[in-house]
Amino acid sequence: MLRISEHFEYYHKDHISIFQKIENWEHYFNLSTLEDKINFENDEEKNCVSISLNRNSEGNQYSCSISSSYYIGLDCFPNLGANIYIEPKINNEEKQVNYVQMLLESLKEPENFEHLDGLISTKFDEDWIEIDNHLQPLLTPFLIAQFLSVVKDLVKKGLKKSYYEKVENLNNRVKGKVLVGQQIKQNILKNRYTKTICKFQEFGFDIELNQFLKFVLSRVSIHLEDYSKNSDIYKNLVEIQRYCNGGFHQVSDKTFRKLDFKESNPFYKNYNRAIQLGNQILALNDYNISKNSNKAKTLHPPFWIDMSKLFELFVFGKLRDRYSLEGEVQYHKKFNKQEPDFIINTNSGIKAVVDAKYKPRYSNGNPTMEDARQLAGYTRLNSVYRELGIENDDVISTYFIYPGNLNFTEKDQHTQEDFKVKEETEEIPLFESSFRVSSSYKKMYLQEINLLVN
Repeated sequence: MLRISEHFEYYHKDHISIFQKIENWEHYFNLSTLEDKINFENDEEKNCVSISLNRNSEGNQYSCSISSSYYIGLDCFPNLGANIYIEPKINNEEKQVNYVQMLLESLKEPENFEHLDGLISTKFDEDWIEIDNHLQPLLTPFLIAQFLSVVKDLVKKGLKKSYYEKVENLNNRVKGKVLVGQQIKQNILKNRYTKTICKFQEFGFDIELNQFLKFVLSRVSIHLEDYSKNSDIYKNLVEIQRYCNGGFHQVSDKTFRKLDFKESNPFYKNYNRAIQLGNQILALNDYNISKNSNKAKTLHPPFWIDMSKLFELFVFGKLRDRYSLEGEVQYHKKFNKQEPDFIINTNSGIKAVVDAKYKPRYSNGNPTMEDARQLAGYTRLNSVYRELGIENDDVISTYFIYPGNLNFTEKDQHTQEDFKVKEETEEIPLFESSFRVSSSYKKMYLQEINLLVN
């Protein structure tokens, strides 16, 4: 199996030595297909990883080019048949991006539940891939973190109540329908004449939806046992799980393999996401218990996580935490078929268009010409001026937000634009962190935000 990190092409030159770690690696150079790639959700514009293999005419020299981008995950190249595992970035201090904690931080902002589509792609129907347990595959804690965050939101808002059927052996009273057969067997023949077995409608929390969520919560504990009890992931997830468990005391226990249900009430729409995630967690649990006998390895479905999307959610959560009034921060609002990441319009006077770029090179270099022009183009839209309430021809401020604590040396620093730190500027930084000003574009700024690492 190929094992690399995201943005692999920027940090490694000797790709062939990585490829040679695969068993029978020379076999792949005998295939007719020497180039292969995997796209996110089969979208040609969202390439997760690509590979190119070459052998000279004499057959004694090999070359390999591997390129990964903003995605982490586990999959198999469709033509080459080689498995690949892409991990989160590791910075110069050998610390890895804590993508699970980033997700938990992001979902503290309830509005982010509306933007989870496109964050993760799972392929449960494809062949599962065997992976060493010590790698702690990325998918399981990520699904659990999403599930617990959604259920926590449901508990905070209040679980759904509805009518459900209940059978009870009542004393000295009758309610609903008497179950004659059971009444004869359990009461009449045993001389319990004051008892009546009745079936009736009850209104409350003990409905199938909540029973399913309670069961999945109990299965989550099994997965959490795979993580060190001293790790931040374990502590944070267990804390949320305990909070969620407190909301299900009035829900009875029931066993599920999966649940097929579609909630139509918009007030409880997050139930649909919780059910989807719950079914995936149960599938992971069921598949490995029934089909994997080798305790050193685990079967895992192919999947991909879009780290650039996760970074956007993380930035949105931080912006909403700092600018908390309604309407001060808008996420992916469309203007004439164009869609900036964020529009900022605060009572303190900040009116800006903001773009979140998951590109660590921005900490040492500058935006590409293409990125700068795209962000500047948003500020020329009349609809953006109207949204921000700007009636004159003032230039709208623009900000690039980038990860500041992932420092790498890259082959391409993109120095087309000159951004420098300025001690004095009329603009207000969005965060209390490094802040640079463009000398080529008016009111264009670069600001970093530190990711969570472990």
